Amino acid sequence: MLIKPLLKSLTSVLFGFALFNLSAPAFAIPETQLKAEIEKITQLSDWQTVQAEAQILGDSLQLNFQDYNYFLTQMGRESLKREKLTDAVEYFQRLADITSDSVSSDAKYMAFKMLGISTYYQGEYDKSIAHYQTALNIAKLRNKPLELANMYNNLGLAYLKAHDLENTVQHYVEAHRLYELHGSEQDKADMLLNLSGAYIRQHRYDIAKDMLLRSIGLFNQLNDEYGVALAQANLGAMYMEQGKSKLARASLLAAVEYYEKVGSARSLTFEYSNLATLSIALGEMEQGYEEAKKALYYAEKVDLQSGYMEALYPMAKLQVHRGDFAEALKSIETSLSIARAQGSKLREKDGLAILAIIQAHLGQSEQAMESFNAFQTLQRQLLNDQVYARLNEYQSKIEATELNREIELLKQQQAVQALQIEQREQLTWLAILLFITGTIAVVSMYRKRMERVANIELSQQVAKRTAELQKLADELSEANTVKSQFLANISHEIRTPLTSIIGNSEALLQEYQHDKHIQGPLQVIQRQGEHLKELVSDVLDLSKIEAQRFELEFTEFSLEQLLDDVTEMFQHVCEAKGLNFMVVNHLPTPYVVRLDYVRLKQVLINLLGNAVKFTEYGHVELVVNQENNGVRFSVNDTGIGMDAAQLQHIFDCFQQGDNSITRRFGGSGLGLCLSQQLATMMGGSIQVSSIPEQGSQFYIVIPCARLDSVSDSTLVHKAARPITQLAKLSGTVLVAEDHDDNRALFERILTQLGVEVITAQNGQVAVEKALSEYPDLILMDIQMPLLDGLEAFKLLQQAGFDGPIFALTANVMQHEIQSYLELGFAGHLGKPLDRDKLHLALSDFLAEADGVEKQDMQVDISDLIESFALSLEQERFTVIDLWQKQDWVELRAVCHRLTGAASTFGFEDIAKTAKHIEQALKKPHEVDAHGLQHWYLILCDEMQQVQLSEQLYVS
Repeated sequence: MLIKPLLKSLTSVLFGFALFNLSAPAFAIPETQLKAEIEKITQLSDWQTVQAEAQILGDSLQLNFQDYNYFLTQMGRESLKREKLTDAVEYFQRLADITSDSVSSDAKYMAFKMLGISTYYQGEYDKSIAHYQTALNIAKLRNKPLELANMYNNLGLAYLKAHDLENTVQHYVEAHRLYELHGSEQDKADMLLNLSGAYIRQHRYDIAKDMLLRSIGLFNQLNDEYGVALAQANLGAMYMEQGKSKLARASLLAAVEYYEKVGSARSLTFEYSNLATLSIALGEMEQGYEEAKKALYYAEKVDLQSGYMEALYPMAKLQVHRGDFAEALKSIETSLSIARAQGSKLREKDGLAILAIIQAHLGQSEQAMESFNAFQTLQRQLLNDQVYARLNEYQSKIEATELNREIELLKQQQAVQALQIEQREQLTWLAILLFITGTIAVVSMYRKRMERVANIELSQQVAKRTAELQKLADELSEANTVKSQFLANISHEIRTPLTSIIGNSEALLQEYQHDKHIQGPLQVIQRQGEHLKELVSDVLDLSKIEAQRFELEFTEFSLEQLLDDVTEMFQHVCEAKGLNFMVVNHLPTPYVVRLDYVRLKQVLINLLGNAVKFTEYGHVELVVNQENNGVRFSVNDTGIGMDAAQLQHIFDCFQQGDNSITRRFGGSGLGLCLSQQLATMMGGSIQVSSIPEQGSQFYIVIPCARLDSVSDSTLVHKAARPITQLAKLSGTVLVAEDHDDNRALFERILTQLGVEVITAQNGQVAVEKALSEYPDLILMDIQMPLLDGLEAFKLLQQAGFDGPIFALTANVMQHEIQSYLELGFAGHLGKPLDRDKLHLALSDFLAEADGVEKQDMQVDISDLIESFALSLEQERFTVIDLWQKQDWVELRAVCHRLTGAASTFGFEDIAKTAKHIEQALKKPHEVDAHGLQHWYLILCDEMQQVQLSEQLYVS
C-alpha cells in the first residue's frame, strides 16, 4: 500500500523565496530587467523552448555570481512547478556547486533544501536524506529555529518513505518541539498531517484518523485546499488498509478532484495507482485497468520513475487477471528495476511475489522459486530491521556499561596500591586501624543484613495484605456492579408490563367515561399504576447514578415557570386534604438559570410530596431565596416531624423514620435518597431540621448564575401537549423501518398528523429515496437489513443531505441515545412510539398547517394488530429454521425486529422473550446454544399460542 507523502510543509518553496542579500558588481544586469527576462521565459508554454531560452540567458550570467544565483533559483522553482523533476535537480545542483565556498549562506541552504525536495519527488529517498542532512547542518550554523524545524520535518518524511520509523519519529519529535515554540497555525497543521503518516505505517489507525480529521479542520480554517487534499489522500490510504472500501474511494476521489483542478500530474499518478489497487481489492477489474492506465499516463507525462513503479504494480496484477502474462512480466520487471534503483524495499518485496506467480504460470519454475525465495528473504529482512536497530542500541549500552565497570575497577586497583604504600610506611598503626575497621565493618554488615531481611519480610507482609485488600475491594466493586445492574434490569422488566397496564386503563377510562360504576376501579388501577411507575423510575434512576450512567441535561429556563408548574401540581392536592399551600418567591423577576429542569423539578416534587404526605393539618410552604452564588429552596411543613435518631438515616436508600411510618403512610424510602443524589450531581446539597409533632424544614441549595438574556428561555422547556389535541403539520417525512406492520402504523400516525409520508423497508432504499425526493425530515430505524441506520446516516451526510434525521429505535438507554446525538442525529424517538413526543419532535422542524383545527390522535390500529398476529406463524417458522441452521447473526436481527413490533402492538410477552434472545446473541462466537434453548422454546410457544388463540383481542 502506498502511503501518500505529506510534503505540505515543502510546497511553500514553490511560491516564495527570499532574494539573496549579496553585493552586486558594477556590471550586473539591473534587477528589474533580470526579473522581466526570467518572467518572459517562464511564460512560454513549450518546455523545450523554455530550456533553450534559459540556456542562453544562463550563459550570459555565469560571470555575475548574484544574478546567476537568482537565475538558477527561479528556473529550479519553475521546473518544480511544472513537475520537471530531472531539470529541477540539475538547476539546484548547479546552485549548490557554485555556493560550495559559502558555509552558511542563504543560497547554499536553499540549494541543498531544494535538492532534497526534488530528489524526494523523484522517489530517490536516500539521496533526499543526504541533501536534507546537509541543509540541516547549515541550518544549525545559521541558528534559525524555523529552518531547523523545516529540515527535521523533511527528514522525517524522507525516513518514513525509506521505512526507517525510528529515525522518522526522532526527527518528527524535534520538528514538533520547534514548531510548538516558534511555528504558526499552518506549521502545526502540517505537523499533524505528517505525524499521521508515521502512525498509519505503525497500523495505529485510531490516532492517525484523529490527527487527519483535526488537520482537515485546521486547513479549512486556513483556506488551504492543498492541505485538505493531502489529508484526504492519507485518509484514503488508511481506509484501504482497514478494508473500508467506500470511505477509501470517497477520500481518494476527493483528493483526485483537487489535483485535476490544479493539474498536478505527479500527485495524480500516485492517487490513480491507489484507486487501481482499491478496485482490484473490490474485484472491479475493468475500472482498475482504466485507473492504472491513467496512472501510467500521468507518470509518463512528468517522466516520474517512482510513479512508473507504483502504477506498474497494479497494472501487472490486472494483466495477470486478463491472462496477458507476457505483458505482466514486462510490467513487474520494470517496476522491480525501479524499486531496486530507488531502494524501495517494500515495493520490491510486493513485486517479487507477483513475479513468482507470473514465472510459475509461464513454466519458469526455477526462476519462480528464486523469486519466491527472494521475496521471503526480503520480507524477513524488513521485519527484522527494526529489531536489529534496537539490539544494536542495547549492545552499545551494554558495551558502555562494561567500559565503565573496567574504569571503576582500575580506580579501585590504584586505591589499593596507594593503601599498600601507606601500609609499608605505618605498618603497626595501620594494622591496629585495620583491625578496628574490620570489626566495625563486620558488625555493620551484620546489622545491615538483619535490617534488609526485616525489610524484605515487612514488604512481603505489606504486599500480601495489599493484595488481600485489593481482592476484597474488587469483590465489593463487582457486587455493587451486579446490584446496580440487577436494579436496572428488574426496573426495566417491571416497566414493560406496567406501561401496558397504565395505557389500557387510560383507554378504558376514555371508552367508559359515562359508566360511573367502572370509572372508580379504573381510576384506582391508573393511580396505583402511576405510583408504581414512579417507584420503578426512582429505582432505575438510583441504579443509573450508582453505575455512573446517569447524565444531567442542562437547559435555560425561568424559575418562575418551574414554580408555576409545582404550584399547579400541589395546590389541588393540599386543598383536598384541607392544608394551606403557599409559595413565597423572593427572587427578582425574571430569574433565568441554566440547570436540569426535569431533575430540579423532580427534587422539589419529592420534598413537597413528603411534606404533604406527612402533614395532616396546618400548612405546607415553599420559600425561594437567593444565596451566595445560587438559589435556596426551603420546604416547610407542620407535619409529624422527626427525632435525631430518625434524621441520621433519612437519606439512606429504602429507609423511613420507622416501620410505623411505612405502615401508616406507605412509600419506599427512595425519594429523599434520590433527591440527595440529584442535588449532589447538580453541585448542591440538602439539609434538614425537624422537631417531632411540630414539623420539618428541608433546605436545598443549588449553585447557579442568573442569566442576563431571557430571549430563549421560553423555548427551552415546552409544556407537554394533550395527546388528543395536536395541531396538524405540513411537510414530507421519510420513514425507514424494516417491519411491515410497524411501517404501516407509523405511516398511519403521520398521515393523520397531516404530513406526506414516504416509506422505505431498509437503509439502502432510504438513502436512494432521500437523495431523490429530499424529504423535510427522516425517521431512521437503526437495525435494518442490507444497510443499517447508522451506515445510511453516514452515507447521507457524505452525500450532502442536511435535513434533520431522527433515530427510531427500541434502544433507549441514555448512553445509546447520547451516541446517536454525538453522531449528528437531530433527536431520538423510542419504540413503542410516544405520539405526543413524535408531534413535539416534528413540530420543531415542520410548520403547522394553515387553517386546520387540532387533530384527535386516537388512531385505530386494530387491523394492524390483527395483521401482526397473523404474521407470527411465518415468523415462528423463520425462527425455527434459523435455530436449526445456528445462524445466530440473522436470528438476532429477527428477534430485534420482533421486539419492536410486538411491543408496539401490545404483545409484551413476545417482546420480552425476543429481547432476551437478542441480548444473548450479542456475541455470535460465544453463544451457548444449550443455555439459550429455554428462551427459544418459550418464544416459539408464545407465538403459536397467539396464532391459535380464539380469544385474541383486537380493538
